[in-house]
Amino acid sequence: MGDQHRFGAAEKLEVLRIVEEARARTGWTLRRILKRLGLAKSVYYEWRRREEGDLLDDMVFGARASPHAVLEEEKQAIITYALEHPREGYRRLAWMMVDEDVAYVSPSSVYRILRDADLLYRWKRSEKKGTPPPEPTAPNQRWHTDLMYLRIGDNWYFLVTVLDAYSRYVVHWDLLTSMTAAAVRVVIHDAVKKTGAKPEIVTDNGSQFTAKDFKELVKDLQLEHIRIRTYHPESNGKLERFHRSTRDELGEAELGNLSRAREIIGRWVDYYNGHRLHASLNYLPPAEYWAGEPRKRMEERKRKLEEGRVRREAINRQRLQAAA
Repeated sequence: MGDQHRFGAAEKLEVLRIVEEARARTGWTLRRILKRLGLAKSVYYEWRRREEGDLLDDMVFGARASPHAVLEEEKQAIITYALEHPREGYRRLAWMMVDEDVAYVSPSSVYRILRDADLLYRWKRSEKKGTPPPEPTAPNQRWHTDLMYLRIGDNWYFLVTVLDAYSRYVVHWDLLTSMTAAAVRVVIHDAVKKTGAKPEIVTDNGSQFTAKDFKELVKDLQLEHIRIRTYHPESNGKLERFHRSTRDELGEAELGNLSRAREIIGRWVDYYNGHRLHASLNYLPPAEYWAGEPRKRMEERKRKLEEGRVRREAINRQRLQAAA
């Protein structure tokens, strides 16, 4: 990597990010990653220590503890919060804590704290196949819809979801007792009438979406129907991911009966839309991309992180002076 000691702060930070993501994605040892990058281990650890104090521009080996270092009480708050939310990755945890005023610490620092506490929950690499269509640039340009089977008591039911591709917002859903084209048609019709939108509708090639009833609905509402390619379900991947999250969420719930199941699913959808931070949405909830102001929340986060740095520096300087 050339002269490692003459890198600017931005280059150093990018290298640290690459190392962290490589460890999380591949499970490789640090030694293997650094060898592949051509980075000395001693340099890496110094950069990491300096990055915690926002001092990457001023590279001085062997310096005293930085006044910008994460406070011990902040570390404990982060660890406690992570233990209370064991399913969440470190980036989502970081922004959840900023939003909830638990700790104003960057994702990279949260990663290191959880890793050192052996609480870093690794995630699997996604496998992408084929060439996806161009992404929508605003809500209601493209919706995805599909069915998910649910066993409730002794009967099978069918969760039909309409998901906005841009915001990942659940526009509409219903739990049906049958999976006929007529029943699915009602769900789509209600979603369109509720929003007044004229989106593209992406579905698989199931009989519900190829039947005469569904074709007539598309024509009547002046929608464009896009059917995914046979044997390429990843084309409906956004909705598949929502269904996986829904199964995980409902896995611990006692659905009981149809009425109880609808109540539980309704609470989950409300939480998913309005509170759950989505990795592909800058760790904001879908509702803020559907009808909110995502830039406002991101600016608020920047402000909180800066306030956290200022407070942290003042406390650390006082403690360093007291220990001198």
